[in-house]
Amino acid sequence: MFKKRPRAAALPTKREPAYWRERLFKNSFTYQGERVEVRNWSVKIQLLGKRKTFPLSSRHRAQAAEEACQIYLTLLEHGWEAIHLSHAKHGASSRVAAGAQISPASIPFDGAYWRHRLILRKYPEPLQPSAESEFSIRIEHARTSQYFPLGTSDENEAAVRAKRIYRMVVNKGWDRANERFPRELSLALRWQDNPLAWTYTTIHTRRISGPAKPVADRPGQPPERSVGFIEPDAGIRFALAACANSQEGYRCDAAFTGAGQALREIPRRRVDLVLANHDLPGETGVACFEELHRVRPGLVVLPYSVFRDTDQLFQSTPGGAAVYMLKRTAPNRLFEPIASLTRTLTHEQIALHVRQYFRQLSAMLPSGPPFWKLAKLTPREQEVLALLSKGDLVKEIAGTLGISYWTVQDYVKSILEKLKVHSRMEAVIKYLQR
Repeated sequence: MFKKRPRAAALPTKREPAYWRERLFKNSFTYQGERVEVRNWSVKIQLLGKRKTFPLSSRHRAQAAEEACQIYLTLLEHGWEAIHLSHAKHGASSRVAAGAQISPASIPFDGAYWRHRLILRKYPEPLQPSAESEFSIRIEHARTSQYFPLGTSDENEAAVRAKRIYRMVVNKGWDRANERFPRELSLALRWQDNPLAWTYTTIHTRRISGPAKPVADRPGQPPERSVGFIEPDAGIRFALAACANSQEGYRCDAAFTGAGQALREIPRRRVDLVLANHDLPGETGVACFEELHRVRPGLVVLPYSVFRDTDQLFQSTPGGAAVYMLKRTAPNRLFEPIASLTRTLTHEQIALHVRQYFRQLSAMLPSGPPFWKLAKLTPREQEVLALLSKGDLVKEIAGTLGISYWTVQDYVKSILEKLKVHSRMEAVIKYLQR
């Protein structure tokens, strides 16, 4: 009888202090003919072709490992420039200060740092076509990233606001920053999951709701459909209300923080359509939908999901669907697939119009050469895109094609520019829908 070999314990990664604990060392020097060992620990970190020794502030191995790990994560998130900026600001100082300077909480990123990282995002589309594009920023900290709209087209002011957001994230945490500042999120309306048919848009959370349409129906005009939302996040609730109120024929009449409140109040309200967050905390969305149908037979309830960005949206689509159809819409066209529906809303009518909507989109696909030829992708770029579509990582593609990691990165950048997309996942989706 053979015994199973015990599975080897997973080795710690570079993102864990345990990895750095085994890589700490103490420098030494010679004084009056004797070798003297420095009390504090040091660590060597190599990343992106650069290598540097960092003296650490702690004499205790566990704390020094935490500090080394934090330095590595800072380099990973912000690059070597963060250290250069820090030393340019404060100068090379004591060992204690040298370690402390690397912590994200103490890096004094200046205006130039943030101006270099400003982004002009295409989405969401401005309500006025003539409005200037406003800057956004991608803040990274503690292995989490988030896009924030900055509400200005002035570079200097945008840099100041970006720095203010970053300091809030570092000093007060992500939750506080997300409450204090508008966020840029991707929202997917899940019309059906198999075959998958979603429309998605980009929203900016709000601290207060925008101007609402009158609740009373206006004489001489068709009655507007009354929409309710079940969303625990106040900023998202106000953003959804603004989306509904900006689309012709719809208005937001109710917004609830959870399923319990919705179940109590919806039977007493005239609501034609309810949109509910698919991931209600502490409650299963399916149970919530079933209970709503029980208290209001015939009520149409549609789920939606919220993501930090479109990459996360594409990666989170449920597996197993026979067909994947995703279409971006403008925030003021949230209900575009059912815009032509004039009858009373039912699940059957919505399903019919959604099928027709995506069928029409398919019919609009151009015939002729494949899109990558129209985009003038080179044969090598086509190879890289094909490997990306299979889920290969950049380093795996480099190994397959026998080229360097950085060469693959250059090809990916060129592909995104030629296809006029913002991420690898969007390029892959476009490739798979060819």
